[in-house]
Amino acid sequence: MELICAIDLLDGGAVRLVQGDYARRIAADAEPADLARRFVAAGCRRLHVVDLAGARAGRPVQLEMIGEIAAAARAEASDAVVEAGGGLRSSSDVDTLLERAAMALLGTAAIEQPDFLRAATSAHPGRIAVSLDLRDGRPALDGWTRTGESEMGELARRLVTDGAARLIVTDTGRDGTLAGPNLELLAQLRAAVPDAVLVAAGGIGSVDDLRAVADTGCDGAVVGLALLTGAIDPAEAMAVLA
Repeated sequence: MELICAIDLLDGGAVRLVQGDYARRIAADAEPADLARRFVAAGCRRLHVVDLAGARAGRPVQLEMIGEIAAAARAEASDAVVEAGGGLRSSSDVDTLLERAAMALLGTAAIEQPDFLRAATSAHPGRIAVSLDLRDGRPALDGWTRTGESEMGELARRLVTDGAARLIVTDTGRDGTLAGPNLELLAQLRAAVPDAVLVAAGGIGSVDDLRAVADTGCDGAVVGLALLTGAIDPAEAMAVLA
């Protein structure tokens, strides 16, 4: 299983939010590009970068910083991959982001506008991932400010059918808490989309949590706060997952 290191961007720096609450933020001890270099130097080869300001605004606002992160990661290791998103609601924004990052992360627009997702995956095959953020089994939309009605299994199948190369699944109630992943949720989605690339996010706080996620059959795990607090050492986690 792949360890994916998260870098969330807000107000010009790297932070983690507790349960997606912009008022409950934990600042990183380093600049975003420095974090990228640190994670890649420890062996991580995929960075998950979210423009939180963009997610709230409905349009990307920190593209320059995403480009700096990608450049720093590639300078540390040429095979480092950055997947990035936050507020991507138009084809032009997707095109612009993919000039900087290897993969684009779509969220609300992919869920509510199937034609948009199909157009993006057709224009950029293999380079579009979808963040499936869930609150009580329903999609959390617009920076988690509202909840949709779609059933998660049916929605996951539709996103994969429409071309999503990866699904990143987050239990919003656990994100930024270190309380442990929602293993039942992950198992249900693994059964719903058995052939998809499925990535877990939310609540992962220890190497044991990573082992448990691997046991659900997930292909990767996004870790954020646990890396900032030192609860998980990226080099140790890489060794365990290997």
